[in-house]
Amino acid sequence: MPKLIPSRKFLEDVEGLRADPLLRKKLAKSLNLLGTNPLHPGLHLERIINDPTAWSARIDRRLRLSFDPQEFLPAGNPDWSAPLLLLRILDHDDLYKHPR
Repeated sequence: MPKLIPSRKFLEDVEGLRADPLLRKKLAKSLNLLGTNPLHPGLHLERIINDPTAWSARIDRRLRLSFDPQEFLPAGNPDWSAPLLLLRILDHDDLYKHPR
């Protein structure tokens, strides 16, 4: 199980969701899945093409969160048991333009 490490920007994005209990619940579910099984199909993991190490996971149809695996295997794949740096929570298109 990887440790989830939030960045300052990630915490600011979470603060922006404070007024919406439904989105907070969806975020909690996504973070729980990411922390227990990062390869869970419900996360819809995707590489972010314009960033060499960032990945994204689905929160709902509109929002995604970006993260950076902190360690990689010799073959170049992420080590999914190593810590994950949580980067941002943004709309799908915005996240893919600016994952950090």
